[in-house]
Formats: sequence, structure tokens, C-alpha cells
Amino acid sequence: MKASNGVNLRTGMAFLRNEFYNLSVYRVSFWLTILYTFLMMYSVGYVWRALYAANPSVTGVSLPQMISYAVIGVALESILHPRNGPQSYIMEQVRKGTIEMDLLKPIDFQFYMFAKNMGRLLVRFLFLVLPSFFAAYLLFSLELPALPAFLGFLCSLTCSVIVSFFLNFILGLLSMVTMNIKNINWGYNAVLRFFSGQMVPLWIFPGILRVISDLLPFRCIYAIPTSIYIGNYAGVDMFRALGIQLSWILLLWILSRLLMKRVFTKVMIQGG
Repeated sequence: MKASNGVNLRTGMAFLRNEFYNLSVYRVSFWLTILYTFLMMYSVGYVWRALYAANPSVTGVSLPQMISYAVIGVALESILHPRNGPQSYIMEQVRKGTIEMDLLKPIDFQFYMFAKNMGRLLVRFLFLVLPSFFAAYLLFSLELPALPAFLGFLCSLTCSVIVSFFLNFILGLLSMVTMNIKNINWGYNAVLRFFSGQMVPLWIFPGILRVISDLLPFRCIYAIPTSIYIGNYAGVDMFRALGIQLSWILLLWILSRLLMKRVFTKVMIQGG
């Protein structure tokens, strides 16, 4: 067990160093991402200010809370957007016909993808998300939550990253069967943006759309952590929301393991 833990730790650290190196090499991409994030923050902040000027009760929370909700959703996109998931890597390996090299590694394939993805996300969190939070604090007077809400937000954000990984990993497994998931990935991203509550809170959705959003796992990615941050989920409601995220993590883990076993028996290699 100790030897296995040592291997896992070394694997995680290797991916962390590799992603830090990639970020330092592709500096233009890094600065463009920072610029995009700031522009998006300014845009959503301006839009919500305009909406509140016309109707101060449009969302049922105060304007500072709503701006905090929106700009946090933009900041978290740097780690929660599907383009940062493992499916793109898996699809590319399938296309090149080299996915078998990953499958033959003496390490569980799902853990390998998880460690690789977490190394990438941790570096992006440190160098993209945290600076975005700091900028939002200065530019938009981002409200800081009370300690219980902040701790709940951190727990919820951890769960949202894991939920996002499992959903993206399942998409990656589908690429082993369909060979190309670009169109599926595009559709998934569109549905995710709409039902995750990234910029528009789900509690203002009407009727059937609210019911659908409650049945899907996407609210675990953006809506729950940001709602906890602004205090919209507090006390029992916060623990209930965390319980929903943990339930989806367990369900998606089971589904991904079952799908992984089934796909591996039918994997098709294309290319050289």
C-alpha cells in the first residue's frame, strides 16, 4: 500500500511539473486567457448592473451578491470548462492510434487521467483563477463570504471539479467507440453552459427548465459552489447541496467504471 501511494504521489507531482512547464512556455496563451477572463467579468458585471437598474428584484438577491455570483462563474471557467477535461487528450490518442500505450501503463487508466487532469487544473487554479478572484475583488468589490460559507465553497468547488472530471472522462470513453466526439463535445458544452448556472442562476429558471436542471448533474459544477459562496445556500441547505454533489460523484464514478470496462473490450484503434 505504501509503495502504491508513493507511485501515485510521484505520478501526480510529475503531471504538476509538466503543466507548470507548459504554462510557462505558452505565455501568449496564458495572457490571452487572463485578458478574456477580465473582459468577460466586466461584461457580465455590466449586464447585471443594467438589469438591476431596470428591475432591482430580478433574481431575488442583492446586486453585489449577483455580481459576485457572475464573476466567480467566469473565473472558475479556467478550470471547469470542458476544454480542460481529459476527453480531448483521449480523443487525440485514439485518432493517432496510440491510446493503447496509455492503456498498457502499469497504473489504472482512470487514475492516470485524473492525476494528469488535476495537475493541469491545479496550475491553472493558482495562476489563472486566483488572479481572477483578486481582480474581481478590486474591480467589482467582490464580497467575501463568512468563514462557514467560505469553507463550504471550497468543499463544493472540490466536488465540482471531480463531477466535471467524471463527465468529461465519460465523453473521452465515448471517443474510443465513436472515434470523434467533436460534435458531441460541442453539444455537451452548450447544454453545460445553459443548465450549470454559470452566469444565470438556476433559481430564476421557469417551471420545467428548473425541474430539468434539478435532475441533471450540471448544477454541481457551477451553480452549487457559487450559490454557497454568496450565501444563497446556508446552514442545512448548504449541507444538502454538498450531499447532492457527493451523490453525483458516487453515481458518476460507478457509471464511468462500468463504461470503462465495457469500452475496453471493444476499443478500436485508428491511425498509426
